[in-house]
Amino acid sequence: MQIIMPSPSVIPRRASSARARANTTKVLRAIFRNAADQGLDELSIGEVARLSGLTTGAIYGRYEDSDEMAIELWQSVIRQPFKARLQRSVEFMLTRQQHPQIANKPNISAESALEAITKDLESPDEIAKLGAEFLVISRRNQTVGEVVIPDVTNWFSEFGLANANDPIANATIVIGLSASIGTALRTFVLKSNPNWMTIANGLRDAAAKATPVKIPIDSPPPNWVEPETENPVRSALIDAVAEVVAKTGFANATISRIVRRAGVTNGSLYNLYKDKEALTDDAMQIFLNLSSDVNRESNRRAATDLRIDRGLNDSFVMGLLPSRRTWLDFRLECLIASRNHLPTRRKFKQSLERSRDDLMSTMPDLPIEVINLISSGEQAVGIGFTVLEPYTSLLHECDFYSIMAKLSEQNHLLRLS
Repeated sequence: MQIIMPSPSVIPRRASSARARANTTKVLRAIFRNAADQGLDELSIGEVARLSGLTTGAIYGRYEDSDEMAIELWQSVIRQPFKARLQRSVEFMLTRQQHPQIANKPNISAESALEAITKDLESPDEIAKLGAEFLVISRRNQTVGEVVIPDVTNWFSEFGLANANDPIANATIVIGLSASIGTALRTFVLKSNPNWMTIANGLRDAAAKATPVKIPIDSPPPNWVEPETENPVRSALIDAVAEVVAKTGFANATISRIVRRAGVTNGSLYNLYKDKEALTDDAMQIFLNLSSDVNRESNRRAATDLRIDRGLNDSFVMGLLPSRRTWLDFRLECLIASRNHLPTRRKFKQSLERSRDDLMSTMPDLPIEVINLISSGEQAVGIGFTVLEPYTSLLHECDFYSIMAKLSEQNHLLRLS
């Protein structure tokens, strides 16, 4: 029996197409694994080749550098599920308000919606963490930012953030976004956010019941002061490492650039620190302690002035201070670096615990359970809020004070119950 073979020209094309699709899947999985394990700044063509089982030449045939791999990861894997996460948080915050964003939505069971948002906030997955990390690195990586920033800016408009809204409605949306981003970033240091749905429910209730309240003009928040030490070389290095890490990221901050910015020699650095990580950890500890001190001073001053928000609004005010921007960006970079830098993670965790303890000292009338909730909420929302600046121009137009005043009232009622 004569067997008629298919045309040779057909078989290679089909095999090549199937093989190409399989390789694309392998490469995307490898990029995702490399980024989730080491961070977006540590994406490596060599490591992606190893994880995918392909040659470095095959990876270079697809991507010219790590930035292009990051963009592919964003567009093919992260973008849609991360957008859905942000939208769930915004819609949850708005569910007790009349707002166009939640009108004419398809019916989803309350049980399913609650399960999804609880998982989002209390147990963020790798997609959530990488999505939040993309928002951080896009602030200073121009190539990645050219793709990510327009996407996210458009999302915020789709979610309902607009000039036409009243300031409380815009603040509600921003708090939803901040909560979603901040709870993801917080798990770079802590594995989860226990009981965060209780916090989310409190924020939602406060936003729904808030009415406009004027901020007392005679009670400004504490001023931000630059961190200082008694050693001028140490102070110069701390300022320099904060600026360099804020501009380039933890992984890309080199000793040479840091000492050049500080105006000292390599030897001067090594006389004080064993390596870049030790310097970065020292700077981070000083900044976080100072930041905690400023926040607690804010709470004390608000209590003295009988401000009804008890200083909770000052976190938003200080998050927008230009004089604090470098240090806030430095904190964000250290936060995402804590994924694979254990000393940095340990120091960050200690600072979060200290912040909680300091809050307890300024609000002794509240039970420890309420203090834990306020502290966790303040940390996550505060962290998330500092990410948003490049993505919307409306942060200064939001009325956070009225919502925080209502939240403070609710916390007071918890004390009485």
